[in-house]
Amino acid sequence: MKEKVDCVIKSGVVESIGDDYIKVRIHNESACSMCYSKGVCTSLGSGERTIEVEPDNRHPVKQGDTVDIQMVSTSGFMAVLFGYVLPFVLLLGTLLAVSNFMSEVLAALLSIGILIPYYLLLYLFKNKMRRYFRFTLA
Repeated sequence: MKEKVDCVIKSGVVESIGDDYIKVRIHNESACSMCYSKGVCTSLGSGERTIEVEPDNRHPVKQGDTVDIQMVSTSGFMAVLFGYVLPFVLLLGTLLAVSNFMSEVLAALLSIGILIPYYLLLYLFKNKMRRYFRFTLA
């Protein structure tokens, strides 16, 4: 029996085709797009994004084609974990750990400064993490 996998599917337009990737431009719509105060809101949830998608011989595409791309939803949860949850826990944990030993200002600066090596490590391991956060043609 085949196991069902939840996927996030978006439609986009092929911008360019390379040997290792296809660049697809998608329009991201924020969840609050119908809100009455969207004109004054500073939310950055909407706009156009370019995503690199793995080429697939089963789905031949050319520049300008409209395609559906998908990502397994657990990959989205992992991205939120690495991008938001772990940095928050690291920041808060550092702040609580060092606040008894130094002034509030230094504790706050150290807590924020601890995020620099964290995001640097994420950047250095981006190619290794890319296999977990893959977009494919639907």
